[in-house]
Amino acid sequence: MTLRADILEVVRELVQEQQDASFTAPDVVRVLRQRGTPYKELSIRSHVSYAMCAITPDPHGRRSQDFERLSRGRYRLR
Repeated sequence: MTLRADILEVVRELVQEQQDASFTAPDVVRVLRQRGTPYKELSIRSHVSYAMCAITPDPHGRRSQDFERLSRGRYRLR
């Protein structure tokens, strides 16, 4: 699996536990560490907050835009 796939799997589980279907990067890091992920914390956080997040228009289409930023450090699936 890729880091993106691992994060999406964890996020889908996390949002089921929240009334507002939101999550934070530390939530994702915690669960992935519990599962013994080989990825570094910085890589996970960078994916959640930038590579997978629709925070700004991406003219080159390089980001996957899986998440929407709700507030500082809080995201939800798009």
